[in-house]
Amino acid sequence: MKTTVFTFVLGLLFFSCMENEDLSALSSEPFPVGNWSNLNYQENGFAMEKVNQLKENTYGYRFLSDGKLIHRANSGWCGTPPIVTTDYEGRWEKDGDILKVNVPYWGGTHVQEWKITSTSGNTLQVEVISEDRQMDGNSE
Repeated sequence: MKTTVFTFVLGLLFFSCMENEDLSALSSEPFPVGNWSNLNYQENGFAMEKVNQLKENTYGYRFLSDGKLIHRANSGWCGTPPIVTTDYEGRWEKDGDILKVNVPYWGGTHVQEWKITSTSGNTLQVEVISEDRQMDGNSE
C-alpha cells in the first residue's frame, strides 16, 4: 500500500512540474507572446483578445517568444460556412510599437506591418499600416 501511495505522489509531483504549453500562453511573457483570437475587424485594422488557447476552427494568432507565429486562418479559398481552418507557420518581429508579420496562407504569403494603437487588459487594437500578398503559382 505504501508503494502505491508513494508512486502516486511521485507521479503527481512529476506531472505538476511539466509545463502545459496551452496554459502558459497567458503567462507574463513579453508582449505580444501568447494566443490572440476573437478578432473584430474594423476599417483600418482589427481588435483581438488574449485567450488561453485557440479554439478549433476559429481565427487567431499565436505569437511564440522565438519569433515564430502560428496564424489560424481559412484552409482554402472558399469562405462559405462551415469554415475549416488551418494553422500556418510564419515569423514575427517587433520594432517599437510596430509588429512585422510574415505568414503563408492557402494562396501564397501574407506580409503585414501592424501598428499597436492601444492595449487594454487582454484586448489589443491593431492598425494595419502596410500589407502585401504574394501569390504562389499553385493557387487557383
